[in-house]
Amino acid sequence: MQNKSSDIDAIRQVVNQVLEVHAREEGGQRSQARAEILIHSMQVFAQRGLQRTTVQHLLDASDVSRRTFYKYFRNKMDVLESIYRIFVDNMLLHFHKEVKQAGSAKDIIRNTTKVYFAYHVSMGPIIKLMMEEARSSASALAPHRERAQAISSEVLTAQISRFTGRDYDPLVFRTMLWMMENYSLYIFEDGGFSQERLEQCQRVAIGIAESLVLGEATPGMLERPGA
Repeated sequence: MQNKSSDIDAIRQVVNQVLEVHAREEGGQRSQARAEILIHSMQVFAQRGLQRTTVQHLLDASDVSRRTFYKYFRNKMDVLESIYRIFVDNMLLHFHKEVKQAGSAKDIIRNTTKVYFAYHVSMGPIIKLMMEEARSSASALAPHRERAQAISSEVLTAQISRFTGRDYDPLVFRTMLWMMENYSLYIFEDGGFSQERLEQCQRVAIGIAESLVLGEATPGMLERPGA
């Protein structure tokens, strides 16, 4: 288990990388003050939840003035939306990388599933909060969730079809993404993290995907361990 300092450093690296990309796309420069607000706000949201978090909590954690905060964000929901967008964009980056490097349909299924769960786990408890919020159609996070699922399902459809020669309905892969989304919530159920649940969900998700796409799962993927 990483200590708090190394956790912050890992989060800072991800946030800075994604914000650099956003800045280049928008023709501007990355703001370190904005990055620090996002980095430290993650832990506040994870510990307090959305409803119990105030802008003052975010100011205290980030050690910035109220004036600086409102230079970059309208409110706490704007901060959470920015964090979620970073999560989505970085997830898609890793997703595309795994698909591009895969040498078979089975590789795509296994590698993207492992990346999906590994990245969710690396984000820690805040991922559960963001995923639950994003599932509400009225939430500012919902369009980012929809974009991520649309892009991912289209990429999976095209690339797996390339190996199998089958013309899949994109809803097949959208359904698999919904399944894994629910599995991620299950992994962080009751506010904790379960390594046993992670391994179980990853194994079963791969087995179900192999059954749907390839017609048969690798032996042992859908059975109880030791059965």
